[in-house]
Parts: sequence; C-alpha cells; structure tokens
Amino acid sequence: TEHALANSLNIPAVRTLDVFGLKKMLKAFERANFVQIVKDKKKLGHSVILGGCGASLEELTTLYTAFSNRGHYARLKYLKKDSSTYNKALISEEAAFMLSKILAQVTRPDMPNGWQNSVHLPKAAWKTGTSYGRKDAWSIGYTKKYTVGVWVGNFSGQAVPEMSGAQAAAPLLFKILNTVDYNSVQSNSAVPKNIDFREVCSNSGLLPSEFCKNSIVDAYIPGVSSMKICDCTKAVFVSADSSKSYCTDCLPKSGYKQKWYRNYPPEMITFNTANSITYVKIPPHNADCGRVFSGDAPKITSPIANIEYLIDVQDSTKVMLTSHVCSDVKTVFWYINDKFYQAATAGEKLFALVPEGKVKVSCSDDKGRNSNVFIDVKYINF
Repeated sequence: TEHALANSLNIPAVRTLDVFGLKKMLKAFERANFVQIVKDKKKLGHSVILGGCGASLEELTTLYTAFSNRGHYARLKYLKKDSSTYNKALISEEAAFMLSKILAQVTRPDMPNGWQNSVHLPKAAWKTGTSYGRKDAWSIGYTKKYTVGVWVGNFSGQAVPEMSGAQAAAPLLFKILNTVDYNSVQSNSAVPKNIDFREVCSNSGLLPSEFCKNSIVDAYIPGVSSMKICDCTKAVFVSADSSKSYCTDCLPKSGYKQKWYRNYPPEMITFNTANSITYVKIPPHNADCGRVFSGDAPKITSPIANIEYLIDVQDSTKVMLTSHVCSDVKTVFWYINDKFYQAATAGEKLFALVPEGKVKVSCSDDKGRNSNVFIDVKYINF
C-alpha cells in the first residue's frame, strides 16, 4: 500500500477500494462535504478512486487539512466572525500519521524535475494529480501550519499535451510552501501512542510466512491492522513430472514432490489470461480426487449485482458473463435462474440472452465452489 500510494499505482488503488467498499468511500466524501460527489453518488463506481468524479480545489484542499490535523476535518472559514464549529474525525490519528509519512517520501515518480536534490525542498507531505485529457494539473501539500492547494489549467477547459501535476503544479506548490513556512516541521511528525512497529513481508506488507525471503520493519495499528500471514507464495504437492497437483486427501504414498508457486489473486490470473501473459501455473488438480474444496468461490464481475439492465427489444442485446477465479480453477459453469447455461474456461467471456424480471446468475468452478448475483432486467424499445 505504501509503495502503491507513493507511486500512484492505479490497480492497487482500485483493489483497495473494492476491499474497503465503495459505499463507505462515498460516505466519507459526504462527511467531507464534496458537493458534486454527493449529487452523483448513485452514478459513481470504482473509478472514483482514480479521480473519476467531480471535486473542486477548495474541497480537496480542505480534505488535506484533516490529514495534518490528526484526522479531524473542519470547514473553511472566510470571515473572522464565522463561529461555526463543524469538526469531524474522518480518519484516526494513527491513520493520518501513517498517510503523512507516505506522502512525505521524496523518492517517487511525481517529484518535479530539478527538485530531487534541492536544499529548498519543503518539509511537507504532498500529492499530485493530472485529470483525464490533461485539462487540469493539481498538487496539494501540507506542513504542520499550512495546507496549500494548487490548480493549473485553462479556464476554457482546453487541454495542454504537456500538462502534468508533477511538472506544472508541484513546483508552484513547493515555492508557496517555502515562502510561507520555510524549514517547517513536517505535519504529524510525533508518533501517536497507538502506533507500533513490526516485521512484515516486503512484497505484501503482511506478517511473514516461512516462504518470505525479505522482510522490513513497518508501522501498524494494534487491533486495526491486518494480522494475516503472507500468502504470496504457497507450497503445492505435485506429481514427479509436475503434470498434476494433489491435496492432502488424494496425496499418494510416493511419486510426488513439493514445489512453491506464486499465489496470484484471481483478478491477476484473469488479466494475465486476457493479455496472453505467461506465468508459472499450478498444475491441474488430480482428476481422481473426490474432495469438495473450500476457499475462494468465483467472483462474478459481470453482470454487476443489484443493477438494472435495459435490453433493446429490437436487437435482443445479450448480457456479458465474466468472473475471476483462483489459480487452481480451469473450468467454470454458468447458470441462469438455476438452469445450466454453458461451461467456459477460466477467464473466458460469455454472452447470454436473459429473461425479463429478477434474474439470478450463478457461477460454479470445477472445485464445487459457487457464487450468485441478482439483477433486474427490462426489455424496452430504444
């Protein structure tokens, strides 16, 4: 997470939102008074984590003041006589501290040219952003005393090909921070009481397993941070020629060996398959095994649960069926309203003509694990 945020990696951001929950995220934006996001919340999806939503410079800058204020958000005041006391804790003091440490890192791709080794680099936490089409460049940073937001762009909305937050907005942000608070103390520099440190796997950030070769010391929040053991790599029993794998129920008395494999998440397997990216796969499981497997069931990615689908009566548009599955799955089986529709290989896209009304779509893998989603279908004349 630390590396992903500092380096502005999109896929980890979307996955984090998927785990955290879109509704929780939108609720947090509502508490932080993001007006356009509140208006559009019924239309927003996971792209919101990448900036696929409406936000003003004032809203973003005010949000960042919470990160420098131990996680507490307060409305901006433009007049001295303004006596409003709106103040809410958006995130914990510990989370604000950890976030600030990440955003204060200087080894990152959005460091503007010429500032890497500058003695005038401000002691601040900061982030940059560039809107789709390069119409806007943003940079927001904060010290203990000040939070500064910078927007660069054309008021007409005209795009500029060379526009970027790092090269257009960040240098201006640094100059402003140096002017108003040169040699300042970085915000949240004092370690909160409920922060502790532990050894974690350098790849996953989780507690090291016996397979982890490299570990680092990292901050965590006792009682809040995950205590999960790293599962990036797992041991698998395979036949002598590595053509099939075994579980403890079907492991033969001899003629097998133990091998270690990268434990890719289901969505990464789907991505690799769709883009013809080669990787070392776990061999197919022993076909003679009669065990019913537990573990991650297929994750149906299309259709989307609890969404209304409008089907054109004229061309009878079909609904796409896709799912993410574990690395040990080779075949999935699709059902519509509990009736078998079609089998497919892992990662394969199918298109189904579904009936009108409330529809149940199910996906089972070749290990017996199953997932369901429900959608509403309406046939209309466009």
